[in-house]
Amino acid sequence: MPKLYSFLLTLLVSTTAIAQGTETFTNIPASNSSYTTRNWTGDNGLTWTATDARTDQTLNGRAIAIRNGSVFCYDMTNGIGNLSFTHQQIFSGSNSVLQIYINNTLVGSVNPTTTVATATLNNINIAGDFDLEIRQITSGLRISIDDVTWTAFNANPCTEPTAQPIALNLNPTPTTINGNFINSTPAADQYLVIRSTSATLSSLPADGTNYPVGQSLGGGTVVSTGSNTGFTVTGLTPATQYYFFVFAANAISCSGAPNYLTTNPLTGNTTTPALPACTAPAAAPTALNLTPANTSIAGSFTASASANRYLVVRSTNSSLAANPQNGTVYTTGQSLGGGTVVTFTNNTSFSATALTANTQYYFFVFAANAECTGEPFYLSTSLNGNATTTNTGSNLPPNYYSTATGLTCAPLKTALSSIITTGAVQLSYTPGVWTAFLKTDIKRNFENTRDIIWDMYSDRGPGQNEPYEYVYQTNQCGTYSGEGNCYNREHSFPQSWFGGSILPMYSDINHLFPTDGWVNNLRGNFPFGEVTNIEATSGNPTQNGSRRGTGTAVNFGYTGTVFEPINEYKGDFARAQFYMATRYETQIAGWQANGSSADAVLNGTSYQAYDDWYIKLLYKWHLQDPVSDKERARNDSVYVVQNNRNPFIDNPQWVFDVWNCTGLLTTSGTNDLLRLPANAVRFYPNPVVNNNATIRLEKAFNHNVTLQVLDVMGRFVSQQIIPAGQTIITLQSKGMNKGMYVMKIQSKDGIVTRNFVVQ
Repeated sequence: MPKLYSFLLTLLVSTTAIAQGTETFTNIPASNSSYTTRNWTGDNGLTWTATDARTDQTLNGRAIAIRNGSVFCYDMTNGIGNLSFTHQQIFSGSNSVLQIYINNTLVGSVNPTTTVATATLNNINIAGDFDLEIRQITSGLRISIDDVTWTAFNANPCTEPTAQPIALNLNPTPTTINGNFINSTPAADQYLVIRSTSATLSSLPADGTNYPVGQSLGGGTVVSTGSNTGFTVTGLTPATQYYFFVFAANAISCSGAPNYLTTNPLTGNTTTPALPACTAPAAAPTALNLTPANTSIAGSFTASASANRYLVVRSTNSSLAANPQNGTVYTTGQSLGGGTVVTFTNNTSFSATALTANTQYYFFVFAANAECTGEPFYLSTSLNGNATTTNTGSNLPPNYYSTATGLTCAPLKTALSSIITTGAVQLSYTPGVWTAFLKTDIKRNFENTRDIIWDMYSDRGPGQNEPYEYVYQTNQCGTYSGEGNCYNREHSFPQSWFGGSILPMYSDINHLFPTDGWVNNLRGNFPFGEVTNIEATSGNPTQNGSRRGTGTAVNFGYTGTVFEPINEYKGDFARAQFYMATRYETQIAGWQANGSSADAVLNGTSYQAYDDWYIKLLYKWHLQDPVSDKERARNDSVYVVQNNRNPFIDNPQWVFDVWNCTGLLTTSGTNDLLRLPANAVRFYPNPVVNNNATIRLEKAFNHNVTLQVLDVMGRFVSQQIIPAGQTIITLQSKGMNKGMYVMKIQSKDGIVTRNFVVQ
């Protein structure tokens, strides 16, 4: 019987699920006994590759045979449920091992013998696009592989909730209605809330359709969707009756989501009151706090009990030539009294952007009342303050972190989680992540001759030559035989810790970095840590000094295997871990059971997230390797492609503010450099003239610190030691070419940088 017919017959009589895909190896290259890389188009039109492979062997017809290589196929679709394949060890040898990887994560292994056998891996259950690889890891042995089959990942279909929520409560103002209700019993996954000026809806929500806030449905407007049982509707008309309809739905871990219960929705109605007559507030706000950055100043203040709106104006003058006029609504960017309107809202925080670095700005906050006839009415007396922009810092979006102002501990972490989750774009793993690297992880090489991938597992740090170079896309791969072959995608928070190729974690560029494929594999899914006993593995340590092994004492008592990057990037990876604990705060508590490595670092809680030892280690690295210009630039680039940021790069102090309440952090280890005010290090004149400049420290250190000068490519220029207690330093620029440089002051606890220009 021909091979294909025999194989199909086997499938038809099998008790397992019908395969989504098959690969019979019928189309492999012509029969050849030499070992080399083989490429072919498979049964399903997919591109397959086998490395160190020969094509003259048979099992159930033609088969592929590998020696020290692998068989793989990338960018397969529709997920994978189960996998099976036929195998046999050929020629001589014993104790062979095949490892099966999905998305570069080990999902199983088999031990081929000289007897033909079929390996079956059930319940892999990875959704979305995936990469499949079968690796032969026993040196010198040869394994034939045939008849690979896989089933699609098929989540359970969504079921309709059995009950609607109850007890709808509505609280109106003239233009706003706040509502809340009680979960259905049993609770549904989510709730769809619609408001209308009609007592009925002309159509009901349809299963499988997601309705975003603002979309029209049945003559009404969607005002809330998700698991929240509270909502706020704004922009309403005074003295108007509004009707509300709340539908329960199921949508989590099921197909065909969402599935709505459309019978007997929870309903209610209320009428917005009429507008009162306007009066000016009786008192101004208080306690203006200003936080300057390079081209922005963030501000916050304490609300006035008699106001519901605030007009913020900034100016480079210490006074305004005119006050706001009653009945006039001012918009952002509008001129007023020689200043510029920053915002006119009910928020008690703001961000003034597009400012000039190293410039003093004055702020005027006017209390006002709106939602009244003749609105708005202003109090002519303002709350005033001033601040000077810094010479360094990243350009944050306006008001990005406003809701986190004044918070600490768990509330701060939750607020940051909401900020960096709201509006975040979910990248595809392929090609989304590959494409993003072009924007986020490119640098000039040491010789300044071309752009290369910024690989933190191979780069040796500023001023040092790279051991090898990777060109974007040209050196992109998934298969490698040693260090320096190609780069792939490293999940610094290993994907096995969150359960595999699950979006958005799987493609979140804030913890994904391009790295050498071989070094990526060396790291595997081991925790980060500090190594004192290097594991006896080929190529360990790596060419840049990163390494795998154990080091109990330095890891705060953890005894397992860890991976240690070089000092230059320890803070980068630590802050990526803190980001993951924050971005996925609502999910991370359930990840502890995802294998021994996950259990080694995760503690099963939403707030602390990590085990005690890991928090202490990451915080130590965070302090020892402060935020660099590389991180700031990458954070800005990530924001462009993914629409969210790592808050611990933008504000490093938040690491302490979030996790201090765990009792694991001590102020004795706090980085004094992170806590310095913006003007703590002064550099003048800038640009430098006459071959020297003066550096003034507003605070003397009780230990020696190092002053380094680097060029804009990160190459070393000069270095000098600043003795303990000294606050005035002369920087010699003689011999420096014209251009921009970076001054780096480094203590045992951290780094402060300033840019300067030599003319």
